[in-house]
Amino acid sequence: MKSVCIAIVAVIAGLSAGCASRQITKTVSFFPESNEVSGWVRAADTRTFPADRLWEYIDGDADKYIQAGVIQTLTTDYRYQDKVDAVADVYVMKAGEGAKAIFDAESSVGSEPVSIGEAGRMSKTTVTFRKGPYFVRLIAYEEAPEIGSALTALARGIEKRLGGTSAP
Repeated sequence: MKSVCIAIVAVIAGLSAGCASRQITKTVSFFPESNEVSGWVRAADTRTFPADRLWEYIDGDADKYIQAGVIQTLTTDYRYQDKVDAVADVYVMKAGEGAKAIFDAESSVGSEPVSIGEAGRMSKTTVTFRKGPYFVRLIAYEEAPEIGSALTALARGIEKRLGGTSAP
């Protein structure tokens, strides 16, 4: 009986050690909650696409991101002041060089620099920026006079949530 008890204690101790050695990772949301950024309401749950399934989201352009080292892409829909629909994408890359490569490959025609992250651009309905291993794109589906400043505010909200410059 004593040897059975010792064996059970050894198994429990082993299981406990195994559980303790596993790293527990908390899911971090890169996307602000509704009204965390004035006027913006999240309109859908976040969708996640690992690199091997990115084609399901951006068919035809996924290879460019995979070559740049994308790990996963997260996307969430928003609505601004109950008038304008938009989407926010965060591309998590293996390294900052990948985010820079994607940002530099994007057309800058018709855009102006915006001070977000390490580099950012804004056009009438789009804001893109990069910060460390993250490339971020926000697109509004309608034009409105205030949408540029509204997208910039949402981009700053996302930038805050990216934290440091290392991938999770």
